[in-house]
Parts: sequence; C-alpha cells; structure tokens
Amino acid sequence: MKVLVTGGAGFMGSAMVRKLVKENHQVRVLDKLTYATGCSWDNLDGIEGIEKIQGDIGSMRDCVSATEGMEAVIHFAAESHVTRSEGEEATRFFFRVNVDGTRNILQASTLRRIPRVTYISTDEVYGPIETGYFKEGDKRWGDQQASSAYAKSKSKADDIAISYLGILPIAIVRPTNNFGPRQHPEKALPRWICRLLMGQKIPVWGKGEQIRDWLYVEDCCEAIYQLLSEGAEGVYNIGANNQPEITNRRMAEMLVEIYGVAYDRIEFVPDPRPAHDFRYSVNTDKIFDQGWSPRWSLKSALEVTLDWYAKNRPWWERRIGEAETLYVGEEMKDGD
Repeated sequence: MKVLVTGGAGFMGSAMVRKLVKENHQVRVLDKLTYATGCSWDNLDGIEGIEKIQGDIGSMRDCVSATEGMEAVIHFAAESHVTRSEGEEATRFFFRVNVDGTRNILQASTLRRIPRVTYISTDEVYGPIETGYFKEGDKRWGDQQASSAYAKSKSKADDIAISYLGILPIAIVRPTNNFGPRQHPEKALPRWICRLLMGQKIPVWGKGEQIRDWLYVEDCCEAIYQLLSEGAEGVYNIGANNQPEITNRRMAEMLVEIYGVAYDRIEFVPDPRPAHDFRYSVNTDKIFDQGWSPRWSLKSALEVTLDWYAKNRPWWERRIGEAETLYVGEEMKDGD
C-alpha cells in the first residue's frame, strides 16, 4: 500500500515508518519538524525509499496535498507533552494542533476517498481509574474525563474521529504509555535514562506510586499494523496489561538495576502536580481477540531502550538541555 504517516519523523511515527518499510509498503511522511523531532529528519536516518514532506496538519492545503494518491493514512501528528500544555496560550496551541489538525486530516482523507484511515488517540482520554479497566465504550463525549489540557485536546480530537465512523473506514486506537528508542527526553522514562547516563540522579515525583501501563513502541506499532492490514474499523484499546502493575517507582528501580547502579540514584521529589492522575488502565480484550499480544517483556524492552540511548548520545545531547528547562522550578527537594 501507499501509506501516509503524519508525524512520521517523531517517536512513535518513525517506529511505524520502520515497520511499514520492513513490510514493503510505500511510505510518505508529513511532518512539521518541530522541537519534538529535533527539527530534523534524523529519526528516519537509515530508512531508504520514503518520501518526506515538511508540512503542517494545521494547513488544510498541506493535508489535501499530502493525501493525494494514498491508499492509507495513519495520523500520529500531535502535541503530546502534558507539561507543555499547561497555561492558557499553550492550551489554545494544543487544541489548534490536536483538534483542528485532526479535523483537517480526516476531511482531506474524505475528499481523497482514502480506503483505510487510522487515528492515534491515547488512553488518557478516559482519565484515571482507581480500580478496574476502561473499555472502548467507556469514553464519554467531550473532555470531562480527561484531566490535563493535553488529554482534553486529544479527547476532543477523538470525538471528531468517532464522528467519522460510517463516513470514513477509520480505526481509532487508544494506546497506553509508549516507550522505546528515539523518545524525546522531555518524557519521564527517556529523561531518567539520559540522567543516568550523565551520572545524575533521576527524579521520581511524590512516592512514585502512580501506575501506568508501559508498552514498548514496537509492540504498539505491530498492533496498529495488524489493524491496518485487516482494514479494521472502530475503536481499539492497545496496552501491555503488565502484571503486576508497574508503578513509577518500580520503573525507576528497574532502570537502575539494568544500568547496574545503586538505588540511591533515585531521588524522590514533591509532585509538582497535586492532582496527578494516579492510575491509567484499559481493557484490551478487543485487540487481544484480534490475535495481537505484546511480544516484548518489559525488562527486555527496557534493556534495548537503555542500550539505544547509551549508543546514541549525540541524538539526546542535542535535546536534553531544552527538555530540562521544563522542570526548572518544578522539581524541589523536600525542605527546599
């Protein structure tokens, strides 16, 4: 197939591009090349034969142009960092990119009569849950379940995607926390890894009891690819369903264990978000019934991820300085 991947120069998007090329598809990438990509195509280094278009999903003209001749569209492009979404102007920006950009891509796909469309949402549209698991039908219309400005913008975009069911052959996927190589060090896990590699302590917010369902990016892309290949439509949760559930504290402990340093490299700091979501969890019966399940163990995926960052210092050294500015004044030690 001829497949357009929006945001294909980013973390998840570039992993999807690699999967598609491996499966011998023709790939076109539309990306604005913002800070999240290092303002470059370097996440796609070593991949031959792909078409790269620097463009903006905020531009309907760019979306219509990029979808020309495509047989499938996978829409990853988004602003995705919770901290960057905070503040009135930032919130407006996130809504312009995530909501208006999604509307543009889906309108362009409709005009081009694209036969297969996949929208990448997030488990954060459900908001937190203390016990149990959210099923695909548990998302309510609007953004009241979501807590952060980022999640609210994705929830609104998710609503738009759902409104195209029956108009477009569209699959809406809601993955849990992805991790792996080439993830920007603004995010907790790659930030922790980079700090370990620099000989610094890794800050864990609060007591580190927050629970996330960590999913290796290659497993996520395998699920998306399976749905694409089958021409699936509707809503699908994608998650690892780690058992036992993994707290942030345990994730940090696993990192230092793999790296071979003492637990005192973990530093607990007051949580700068008093209402920090405690637990995200989704029911994955639907995607599991499709025959997909994660291939990577959490430990193996962490080992591969840590090894990639250790071998690619120039990549993250170009990004870590700006990423750390997000946390200046946010993370204070007890008593400061």
